[in-house]
Amino acid sequence: MTPNDATEVQNTESTVEIELETVVKQAMDEFDNVASVTIVHLATINRLKTIDVRVYTGESEGVRDYLGLFSGDHRITIDRGDETLVIPFGVYAFYDDPVTWDSIEQTTIYMDQNVLGAKPVQLEDGLAYMRDKIKNPEEWNKDGDHAVSLERIRNYTD
Repeated sequence: MTPNDATEVQNTESTVEIELETVVKQAMDEFDNVASVTIVHLATINRLKTIDVRVYTGESEGVRDYLGLFSGDHRITIDRGDETLVIPFGVYAFYDDPVTWDSIEQTTIYMDQNVLGAKPVQLEDGLAYMRDKIKNPEEWNKDGDHAVSLERIRNYTD
């Protein structure tokens, strides 16, 4: 099995649509301890091309492991109000240190309270922030190419 890839030929009859939240929760359920979850959202001209769900855990078998949890026909659906995006994705486990910043191309949507040097981010807050970020791509460039702290994500749903 290979990871879902944006270069695959998309057959709309066999496409299985799934929500980002479902993908993230299923990936997190694979492990007893998850330090963080980061979404890498690569875009071209404000158009999402592919999404990687990266689960940072000490239980990963290597530095980067593809977790064949979904078939190549699965696509994440994202409602932007005026359109619904159907995006290919991959789900990976990482053994590295968690990502503690946000940028144009990635968003940490969960940070465990036990990660040294980082404040926790609740999954619900991170998912709400991520949905807003994807719905409003013009805002991605608001901070330029500079990495920004996760402070703005915390308590996003409040």
